Amino acid sequence: MELVVTLRKRYMLDKLAPLVDGIIVGKFFTTGFNYTLDEIKEINDYCKNHNRKIYIVLDDFISENNKEQLVSYLRFIKGLDVDGIYFHDLGVYDAAKIYDLNDKLIYDGKTVLCNSLDTAYMLKKVDSVVISRELTLDEINTIVRNNPRKVDLQIFGHVRLSYSKRKFLKNYFKEINKEYDYLNKETLTIAEEQRDYRFPIMETSDGTYVYSDYIFEMMSEIVDIEQYIKRGIIETLFIDDNIVIQACRNYRRITSENKEFLKHNLIHNYPENYSSGYLYQKTNITKDE
Repeated sequence: MELVVTLRKRYMLDKLAPLVDGIIVGKFFTTGFNYTLDEIKEINDYCKNHNRKIYIVLDDFISENNKEQLVSYLRFIKGLDVDGIYFHDLGVYDAAKIYDLNDKLIYDGKTVLCNSLDTAYMLKKVDSVVISRELTLDEINTIVRNNPRKVDLQIFGHVRLSYSKRKFLKNYFKEINKEYDYLNKETLTIAEEQRDYRFPIMETSDGTYVYSDYIFEMMSEIVDIEQYIKRGIIETLFIDDNIVIQACRNYRRITSENKEFLKHNLIHNYPENYSSGYLYQKTNITKDE
C-alpha cells in the first residue's frame, strides 16, 4: 500500500514528505487547499526532486460557468506531469481527454462506490478509485480483494458527511448581523440542538462542507488488507500538525505485532475523539434501532 497525505499547509511539506510515498494538493475550488498555481508548481518540483509522488485533488462540482476554468486548470496540470488526479464530477473525465490525462484519473465519488460491481465498472474508465468512507470492514474487504491494488481508501482523518452549494455560514452571520471572515476556515464547528458534540464545518466559494466530529482511524485493521489497497489516504483537514505527523509515522511502520501499541500510543499522547467509524456498524440503521 502506498501511503499518501493531503498537504493543506505549505510549511508541513518538509515534515511530511519523508514519512509518506506521496503528497496530495489542490487548487480550483477544492475544499481546504488554498494554494496558488505557482505554489503548486513549487510543491510539484519539490516532490520530483525528493522522489515523492504528487497527486492533484479536484473534487469540485463543475458548472457551466466554470468549464473554461476547468480546462485551463487541466492544461496547467498537464505541464506538471503529476502522478494522479482525484476527481468527483464526471465532467472532469471528458475534459481530461483534451490533454490525454485519462490515465491519471482517480475517481473519488465520496459516498458513491459501495460495492464491487460499481467499483469494477468505474475501473473500466479510470486507473483507480476511492471507495466510500461509510462502509463496514467486511464490505471493504470484499471490494478490495475483488479489485486488488486498484482501490484507494481513506485510513485516517475526519470524514466528510455532507456538502451543499448553499452558503450556511454566510447566511448565519448575515442573520446575526455580524461581519466575519468565514471562508476556508478550519476553526469553526456546528452543533445540533439534540446532540452534545460538534461537527467541523467549512465554507468555500463553492459551498458548505460538514465533517464527522471524530477522527477516523483503522490502525488495528489496516495490516490485514493493505496488500490489496493501492493507496491509503491520510486526510489532514481540521487536525493538529503533531497528530498528522504521528499518524504518518504509525501507518508507515505498522505491523501485526505493533499495531495495538502504536494505536494506544497515539491515543495516549494525543487525546482526541478517535473512532473506527462505520467499520463495525451498519450504515442503514433505522430510527427504531
